[in-house]
Amino acid sequence: MADPDDASWPSESAPSREIISLKSEVDQQTVVIEGGVVKKRLRRPLDLLRLVVALGLIVVFGGAAYFATGTAIGIGEDITEASRKLPDMIVAVLNGVGGLGLLTLPVAAAVDLLIRHRGRQLLDAVVALIAAIAVLTAVKLILEDQAGQMLLALSGGKSPPGTPLLPLLGGLVAFITVARLMGRSRWNIAAGAVVISLVVFTVITGGIAIAGIAESLLIGWATGLAMRYVFGTPTTRPSGLEVAAALAKAGHPISLLRAQEITEVGRRYSGVEPDGTELEVFVLDRDLEGAGAAQAAWRSLRLRDDVTRGAVNMRHTLEHRALLAYAAEVARAPSAKLVAAREIGPDSSLLAYERVLGKRFSALAVEEITDDILDDTWRVLLALRNAGITHRRLTASNLVLTPTGQVRLLGIGSGSVASSDVALRIDLAEMMCTLALLVGPDRSVASGRRVLGSDTMATALPVLQPVALSPETKKAIRKNKDVMISLRDAIVEIRPDADAEHIELERIKPRVLIMIILGSIAAYALLSQLGQVDLVTLLTNANWEWMIVAVIASLMTYPGAAWSLTGFVPERLKFHRTIAAQLSADFATLVAPPTLGTVAINLRYLQRSGVHPALATASIGVSQVGALLVHLILLTGFGIAAGSQQDFKLLDEAPPGLLLAGAAAIAIVGGLFLLPPVRHRIKSRFGPMLKQVGPRLITVAQRPGKLAEGIGGMLVLNLGYIVCLVACVKAFGGEIGFSAVAVVYLTGSVVGQAAPTPGGLGAVEAAMAAGLTAAGLSGGLAVSAVLLYRLITFWAPTVPGWFTFNWLQKSGYL
Repeated sequence: MADPDDASWPSESAPSREIISLKSEVDQQTVVIEGGVVKKRLRRPLDLLRLVVALGLIVVFGGAAYFATGTAIGIGEDITEASRKLPDMIVAVLNGVGGLGLLTLPVAAAVDLLIRHRGRQLLDAVVALIAAIAVLTAVKLILEDQAGQMLLALSGGKSPPGTPLLPLLGGLVAFITVARLMGRSRWNIAAGAVVISLVVFTVITGGIAIAGIAESLLIGWATGLAMRYVFGTPTTRPSGLEVAAALAKAGHPISLLRAQEITEVGRRYSGVEPDGTELEVFVLDRDLEGAGAAQAAWRSLRLRDDVTRGAVNMRHTLEHRALLAYAAEVARAPSAKLVAAREIGPDSSLLAYERVLGKRFSALAVEEITDDILDDTWRVLLALRNAGITHRRLTASNLVLTPTGQVRLLGIGSGSVASSDVALRIDLAEMMCTLALLVGPDRSVASGRRVLGSDTMATALPVLQPVALSPETKKAIRKNKDVMISLRDAIVEIRPDADAEHIELERIKPRVLIMIILGSIAAYALLSQLGQVDLVTLLTNANWEWMIVAVIASLMTYPGAAWSLTGFVPERLKFHRTIAAQLSADFATLVAPPTLGTVAINLRYLQRSGVHPALATASIGVSQVGALLVHLILLTGFGIAAGSQQDFKLLDEAPPGLLLAGAAAIAIVGGLFLLPPVRHRIKSRFGPMLKQVGPRLITVAQRPGKLAEGIGGMLVLNLGYIVCLVACVKAFGGEIGFSAVAVVYLTGSVVGQAAPTPGGLGAVEAAMAAGLTAAGLSGGLAVSAVLLYRLITFWAPTVPGWFTFNWLQKSGYL
């Protein structure tokens, strides 16, 4: 959310948009010039946020009822039995209130809306009522037609099943939502009483489960919110004249009030009092409550000690900003002074600040920022630190140099009081970065040491991370990456003997979140496959002799993987530790895609084994290139061999849609390579690595023994997995050619490496099972063979992989 004293305020010149001048007087003195036209209807972010919540609840309640049908039905029956013990008089009252309310509440609300000249809102409410009834009726008909488990879950498990949903109840809720009855006194009591009476009476009479009632209410609410967001709602934003009147009541009469900007959370004005004092006025209103809430929620989820928030509640936002302004004034921090915080009306309020005149640091030249100015800037931060106040947006735009040479602070509304030590350190780190971007790291750190001392400055090192900075500073740091490195080096020079401290600022990284989502999808796909197979039966029915062959072949892949790495590393590596690293990579694939996890483990292992980081990266690159070439050669060779077999019809039986999708993907990738920006980006990203790969490849090529070791390891690795898959097929009595199985494995491994899920989970199983089926095996046998193969090569090695992973870490090799 924008700050009332944010330095991004426009100049006093009128905005380029259309200007409407409203000259009217308040106490015969005030002239209001309002820029832009306030829309009569707007879409409120809070409605969209509520819609997302409603849809999420629909999925949650529906999923709970579907997967726990027996429990949901049992709970519903218990509640129904308990409600039937209510006295007959109460039941009669509930029946009367619900029945009459269902008919009279919409009529009474319609009359009220017409009296208040809200005809458009009434029309929207009626449309929402009809839409909710239509949606619920359509869903009801679909459920009754399918007669599946969801119908039983929502109807209460009756035979024959009752109604799964209540369209009239959902329509009433949609009408109440769009008419905004719950936001008005008296009407909220009447609407709540009617809805509750209908729900309780429906529970007493039975015929529908609690889950069905909940889904009806939620779908009606969601439909109303969707209509309210699509059609918009009448604005409650106050006019400039009302703002001027509220300022006059607060003791600050305005002779001129000029609208500066219409923002996503309100409006900004500049005002002039009769004595010439200039004010900056920020108007908050309920129309845009919820703006920035999603970003604030994500930042709070991602970062520790984060206090940012979206404008979910106007009153809380007003109080929070006023508290910070008053706290900064008590701390004698030179920030914009709050002179008024007042309600304009039930749906709006204002914050008025003394205008800070001067030049922002973002507009200053380097030579204008003297050492005295830098020291004064650090003293501003010191005043906040001593009071336990954080700013959280210490950017160059929020620092102002006044005509008298004083440094003043803007944008104080984003911070917090009584802040934690980590939050105070983050402010310190951001100030250091902001000044370093302006005058260089050396001057920034030197000035901070003069004001704060070396010990305090050194505490910023653990939090000197881009993720902790405000968006503006983070963007500037990404464009000047050397600044962060230079700052870290400068702080290390201050206290070279200090113990290294690590502070993990991120609760969860975006990549981890994506992996969790993709892993969940893959796990669901795998569980759906496992649901078709009994694992106990799977293992008992398999031929143990072939299973032993499969295990031995799987074990042979680890020396092969070790040779494929050591063959491209001229430095000497301990063979047993290299095998342990490959086994650890199997454990790492539980939380990362196969290629990513293996590369990360091997790169770390080589560096810890004494190989220079650049050479380690080059060796991994050479190994990956070699593995790709060997893989393509094997795939081509076995493909030709398999193609000569009459029973191999992998391509013939492949779905046409899959082939078209593959061809389209190849065409898209090829087309992207024709675009200069894409080629330049690929060159800039992979060019340095390829420059290292070339010399490394030449070094390895000069040692034929090493080259043979690397290529031989790759052959052993691939053949081991192929033999393992062949043995798994044989374990269930399957008869299929060796070449065909090899093609299936080689194709499936490519799919697994391309899949973003941990270990290629789900993708590998689906690809290999489909390949074996197309090659001539029955569907059940193919799934059984693939599951056994994955059990031996993917799941089983993770247990010893965990032990080797910890052993290598304790030994200092990971």
